Amino acid sequence: MNDRLVFLGDLTHTSQGYAAELTPYPVACIKAWIHEYSRHADTLEVDLFKDPQQFIDAFIERQPAVVGFSNYMWNLDLSYSIATEIKRDYPETVIVFGGPNYPLEDHKRKEWLEQHPNVDVYIIGEGEEPFTNFVDDWYETRDIEHGVLSGGSGVHALVDGRFIKSDDISPRVSDLDKVPSPYLEGYLDEFLKEVPLTPLLETNRGCPFTCTFCVDGISDRTKVYRKSIDRFEAELEYVAQRYEGKVLTLADLNFGMYKQDLDASHAIAKVKREYDYPYHLQVSTGKNQKERVLDCAEILEGSLRLAASVQTLDADVLKNIKRQNISAEKLIEVTKVANRLNANSYSEVILGLPGDTKEKHFGTVFQLADAGLKFIPLYTLMLLEGTVLATDEERGRWEIGTEYRVVPRCFGAYQFKDRQILSAEFEEVCVYTNTLPHEDYLECRSLALTMGLFYQDRILFELYGFLGTLGIQPSSLLSILHKRRKSLSPALTDLFASFDEATESELWENPSELEAFTKSSPETIERYVKGELGNNVLFRHRAIALLDLVDDIHDAAFGVAREVVKETAPESYEEHSAYLDQLQRYSANRKRNMFELGTEIDDQFTYDFRVLLTEDFASQPLQLDQPLRVRFSQSQEQVDMINDQIAVQGEDLNGIAKVVSRIPVAKLQRLITYGESSESTGSDDGMQFASPTAISPGEFT
Repeated sequence: MNDRLVFLGDLTHTSQGYAAELTPYPVACIKAWIHEYSRHADTLEVDLFKDPQQFIDAFIERQPAVVGFSNYMWNLDLSYSIATEIKRDYPETVIVFGGPNYPLEDHKRKEWLEQHPNVDVYIIGEGEEPFTNFVDDWYETRDIEHGVLSGGSGVHALVDGRFIKSDDISPRVSDLDKVPSPYLEGYLDEFLKEVPLTPLLETNRGCPFTCTFCVDGISDRTKVYRKSIDRFEAELEYVAQRYEGKVLTLADLNFGMYKQDLDASHAIAKVKREYDYPYHLQVSTGKNQKERVLDCAEILEGSLRLAASVQTLDADVLKNIKRQNISAEKLIEVTKVANRLNANSYSEVILGLPGDTKEKHFGTVFQLADAGLKFIPLYTLMLLEGTVLATDEERGRWEIGTEYRVVPRCFGAYQFKDRQILSAEFEEVCVYTNTLPHEDYLECRSLALTMGLFYQDRILFELYGFLGTLGIQPSSLLSILHKRRKSLSPALTDLFASFDEATESELWENPSELEAFTKSSPETIERYVKGELGNNVLFRHRAIALLDLVDDIHDAAFGVAREVVKETAPESYEEHSAYLDQLQRYSANRKRNMFELGTEIDDQFTYDFRVLLTEDFASQPLQLDQPLRVRFSQSQEQVDMINDQIAVQGEDLNGIAKVVSRIPVAKLQRLITYGESSESTGSDDGMQFASPTAISPGEFT
């Protein structure tokens, strides 16, 4: 055993690429704190890991005395399975776990530690200071109980069957500049070389909101502490000089809600101008102060994906989960401004929150669609350890019924000496409450596919733009399409039936039985790796539709649109019937066979799609005297983007499903170039097309 060596693992499954695609910034901060503040900083060596097999191989070779694992719902089984093998061969190794995936109630904490006997110590809350204090004390006393009680708040353990803790949760770091930067110290350089990993940074920690479903909603996290802008800009510039990817992820929970976020936005924009990085910024934007969020989006010139995540718009449900949203009216106003800025607006909705019903869920989704949000991810409520909603009191109050499923991409087989580790992660999801019967839950899940086929990623934005000029809202179509989902084209009907069956079959009532099945053999794990089991049901079915059913989608949507126009604006139907025919062709041409790279489609129209395109189709069509020739084609940037993703994810259906989950599909829609009649060109079709200064109204950054 190497007495002065510490390993820190922020591990993730790798059987289908990195499941959690972020640099190990949290554990790197712990390393930075140790080297700055530990009483043994001069003699301790700390190594960081993301890849589980690299961690295992390095452990066997070097045998550190202390090992720390981050614990999230996407890596608990992986980390604990490795810890179990370590304890089997090296029982004196001290195993420390830390992270939010841990109960709030002491009796459940004791149960958790009893169920994970190979975890010597658990640290809850920010880990830099308590982990360092524990390691210092352990090296000096070799006494875990003494280390727990003297390590500071938030250090828990079972000693001789007794649950002991120094306090409930670790103290917060009030000045983030006090945490030495793991980037500026060079601790994350090796991870910046791996483009599949995305750099993770932060400008602040904490969240003032107390949402009961969120691990950041506990009272100890409500105060927000900051990092100086100079420090943040220095870190970002350091990353930009070394990282070849395009994406930056910020851990901030309400970016854009504070005045300091304007300074951070200017810093990001400055670095982007100099280094062309970051091209995309992934971050949770503020739940309030949306005008300031819009200011940040404008500064960042399209790099920021603008979230207006409401989870629900129902006042009673919001009260039940202790959440405050902006008003629906304000949301509509903000969305209009965001769309004018070409910001990537989206809003998440969670099904199954306390007090939720089918009517309330449908109402929220349709209100958001009518507000003009470009993307509305629909999620099922997960019961996460470390949240108020997962406590016994809240489960009983709302009579929450749950089942279990495998977390997509979070499984694999790993080798520890001559033994194979079979690992998979599981999530607990709500399938009924005292206000949401199970059959209503299933229909709400089916609505997620309806939205995926007929709304998400601006799949039919041209049609909705035109209908808006007649005062017809997207919900008018979506509600009809959903009701008819079992009587659309045979292919679409089969797709909905397949989705409904997969939604039920992926769930298990008993988590132990699910675990036993998943880990029953290497062949079973391989079925998950190959995509035969454990896929994201929604993205898989959306991928099928995008590959094969674009024309079916357009036939269904435009057919219903004609009915609605006839009924609500009969005087307009005859006038616009021919336009609807051409609009359907135009829309389908942009989205058909998007993964057949290099395919070009030429068509001609008698309406001025040039003007319509620049106005996002939110204007009445103008008829032309001469036909307009249009070429639909992909840019080299789009081709490269798709090829890069397919190289990582694979080109089969499961690979395409992963691409769909990672790239906004609107970014893949064909671009437009226009041709003019030219009898003198000598070209075969008598047409010449303008150089591709193409406009993409579906640009979705």
